[in-house]
Order: sequence, then structure tokens, then C-alpha cells
Amino acid sequence: MALSFDHRFKMSGIWWTSGHVYTFRYSSWIHDPTPTIVLLHRTRGIHPNTGHQHRYITGINLSYIPRSHRRLFAMVWVEEYERTNGNTRLTWEMVKRQFPFLQYGIRRYLTKPAYYIQNPREIPFEHLEDAIVDTWSKDFSKKLKVDLMKKYRHAKKDVQKHKKNPFGKFLNRIFRG
Repeated sequence: MALSFDHRFKMSGIWWTSGHVYTFRYSSWIHDPTPTIVLLHRTRGIHPNTGHQHRYITGINLSYIPRSHRRLFAMVWVEEYERTNGNTRLTWEMVKRQFPFLQYGIRRYLTKPAYYIQNPREIPFEHLEDAIVDTWSKDFSKKLKVDLMKKYRHAKKDVQKHKKNPFGKFLNRIFRG
């Protein structure tokens, strides 16, 4: 079975639709055991080139977005949601074009085994802004920034270490600073 991307599917007894907001208990969590996400799509199948099996949902976890950007996203998204009566398909291209600050909040959640995602529920439109504001007690955006800075410093240190190497000179031009 080749890879397929589903923008509307039934899982755990509820219909999941791209662009809608969901909350659930995730048992394979690292930072956030109860994510509140805006669903992008579900990926399933076997990659034709690598043979890897994919079975996860992709969504924007609002806890990884800085609070000021959450408020901006909430205002814009509620307006878009209302304008289209909830029939907006949120895609990666749309996120990059319209909401570039959301790219750091993109997370994948495994759907198999079935006990990974427990007690899912869709947030109704009337409570959408409340749910987004509810995530204000959780803010993992600073943790994300710290992790990115560690990776950048580590890469820069590697470039400095390999300056004499021709490839190291190339990397040094990229990471000047």
C-alpha cells in the first residue's frame, strides 16, 4: 500500500477533519501528555522507496507556539473557520504561506498501537477560542528555542573543528557568525 494522506477519516469513534481542533491524551508523550492540535492530515501506508511504514496524524500543537502568536492565530483561524463553515482544509503549503510561525508547532502523533491516542474529542467552534487560550498554561515554545540554539551551537562548533577540511570551509561559509 503506497502512502496516502487522509484529510477526513474516522478513528477512535470520532470523525477527524483537517483544520478542526482536537484534544486527546497521548501515551507516548515527551513534553505534552494532553495536546491540543489543529489537524493537518493522517498519513498511512508504506513508503515506496524506503519501505518504512507510516501511521500517524500530523497536527499543529498549540503548546509549542509562543503565546502572542497563539492569539494572532486564534483570531485569524476563527474568522477563516467561520467564513468557510468549518470546511477549510489546512495544508502544509497554507501554513508556510499564511502562518510561518506555526512550523515549529508541527508534531506527529502515532496512531498504532491504538492505545497511544486516548479520549479524543473535537473542540466545538463555540469553544475554539477558549481552547486555544486554555493552552496558555502550557508553553513549550521556550524549550523549543533552547533546543534549536543547542543544535545551532553544536553545528557551529563542528564547523570550527573542521576548518582545515575543504568541506569544513564550505560549512564555515554557511554558518559564519
